[in-house]
Amino acid sequence: MKKIRTRYGRGLVQASIFIALIIIVLLYDLYTDGKLSFKLLGIGDLNPYGGWSALHQFATDSSYTFEGISKSAALTAALLTIAVIGGRFFCGWLCPIGAMQDFSAWLGSKMKIPRFDTKVKKAFNPLFFKYPILLSILLISILGYGAIIAGLSPWRALLSLLRLPYNWAEMKTGFAILMAVFLASMFLSRFFCRYLCPLGAAQALFGSLSLFSLKHGSGCSRCGICLDGCPVGIRLSAGSDTISPECIRCMDCIDGCKSQGIQGIHHALGKKRISLKAYASLMLTLFIFIWLGVPHLFAGSLHGADIRLGSLRDGTYQGEARGFAGKILTEITITEGRIAEIKIIEHHESKGWYEEVFMMLPKEIIKKQSLQVDSISGATKTSKGLIRSVANAVNKA
Repeated sequence: MKKIRTRYGRGLVQASIFIALIIIVLLYDLYTDGKLSFKLLGIGDLNPYGGWSALHQFATDSSYTFEGISKSAALTAALLTIAVIGGRFFCGWLCPIGAMQDFSAWLGSKMKIPRFDTKVKKAFNPLFFKYPILLSILLISILGYGAIIAGLSPWRALLSLLRLPYNWAEMKTGFAILMAVFLASMFLSRFFCRYLCPLGAAQALFGSLSLFSLKHGSGCSRCGICLDGCPVGIRLSAGSDTISPECIRCMDCIDGCKSQGIQGIHHALGKKRISLKAYASLMLTLFIFIWLGVPHLFAGSLHGADIRLGSLRDGTYQGEARGFAGKILTEITITEGRIAEIKIIEHHESKGWYEEVFMMLPKEIIKKQSLQVDSISGATKTSKGLIRSVANAVNKA
C-alpha cells in the first residue's frame, strides 16, 4: 500500500511540473508574440546548463562583470545542491524528460510492448556512455562550440515543442532525439537517464557525496526483491550498505520488502532514519528556494556595455558583434542626433532564446537613448551581443 501511495504521490508531482512547464512556455510564446504583456518565466530561466555557461564566461571573457545570479544559473546550482544533499531527486521527481519517460513506460505496458529491463547485458554500463557524453559537452563548450551542439538537446526540443512547426528546421535533430527517447522508454525504462543524460551524470557525481542516503535495514538479506521494478536497473551490492548514486530516488523500493518484520531499504541521515515525506518536502523546498529565491537575494546589476551615446550624425549605420551562436548584425537609424530605429539584419541565435532579447532591448535602448540596459535573464550572451553590435554601429555615427 505504501509503495502504491509513493508512486501516486510522485506521479502527481511529475504531472504538476509538466503541466506547469507547458503553461510557462505557452505564456512566454504569447509574450514574445506581443499578445501578452507579462510572462511567468522565460525560456532561458528553464535552462539547466545556465550555471555552466556563466562559469565558462567568467573564466574566458576578459570583459566579464558580475551581473547577478540569473534564474538559469540558480537552476544549475539548485540541481547540484539537492544532488549533494539528497541524491538525484530531481531526476526522479522533477525532470520533465524523466516524467515523459515514465509515461512512455506506462503507455508501453498498456500496449503490451515487450520489456527489456531484465535482459540488458552488464556491458551496458553508464560509465561507457553518459559520462563520456558529459565530458565531451564540457570540452566542446570550453572550446567555444557550445552553440553547435545546442540543437541536439532533447531538453531544448521539449521547451520548443509547442512551436514545432516553426522550430522544426533548426531543432529537427533535437526533436528526433526526443522522440527516440520517448519510443525507447517503451522498451527500456528510463533509457535516457540510464545511458545518455549528461545532466543526470553530473548529478550522479555530486550525488555520490549525498548527505541523505538509501541504506539497507539491519535485517536486510539483500535478496533484491524490492528492486525488481527499479526504473534504472539498480541492483544491490553485497559489499555496500548504501545504494548506487545512479539511483534516481523514485522511492519504489522504499518499504518494498516482502519479508515481514524486516526493515528493508530506507532513507537515512547518518544513522537516523528519515521519513519519505520529510525527505521529499525538504528537497522540493530547497530546490524552489535556490532556483527562484536566490536570484532575488543576489540580483546584482544586469547592465550591458558601458558605452555612452555622444553627439551622433544622422544617417543609417551597421554594426556587428558576436552573440551566443555567431555574428549579430544590426542597423541603426539616427535622426536629429538620436537613435530612432534599430533593426536586426542577421543573426544565428537559437529560437526560444533570442525572441525576448530582440523584442525588448532595442525598445529600451531607443527609450533611454542609452546602451545601459538590462540583459535578459538566461540569454546574457545574446543580450550582450546585441548591445555590442549596436555599440559598434553607434561608434560609426
